Amino acid sequence: LDQHVKKKEELQKKQLEMQTMINAVFKATFLQRYRDVVPEIRALCIEEMGMWMKMCPHMFLNDSYLKYIGWMLNDKQPDVRLKSLLGLQGLYDKKKLISKMDLFTSRFKDRIVSMTLDRNKEVAAE
Repeated sequence: LDQHVKKKEELQKKQLEMQTMINAVFKATFLQRYRDVVPEIRALCIEEMGMWMKMCPHMFLNDSYLKYIGWMLNDKQPDVRLKSLLGLQGLYDKKKLISKMDLFTSRFKDRIVSMTLDRNKEVAAE
């Protein structure tokens, strides 16, 4: 039993270290690039954020990270807006994830609905 407790504590410590490293990478790269002057970089950042949320919802699917996708729904470049919508679409397609997005949905619902009238046809179609 003592071995299992030690192993559990060791795993928890390693998990905390991993989360710390991921947060450092997030702050050093994503936070610097999601507002980049190059629209392709902004689009890539948002696309990757959506993928992270789908792959690791326990870590990334919360309002601290969702807000970045929500903010990019207002980007001046259609491709960035499109990547935001596609990322959200992948999350809303998974029924078990929807409940984790309640606050985000209430905050950004009007913007998402208004995007059906987006001047870019590809964005509006999504």
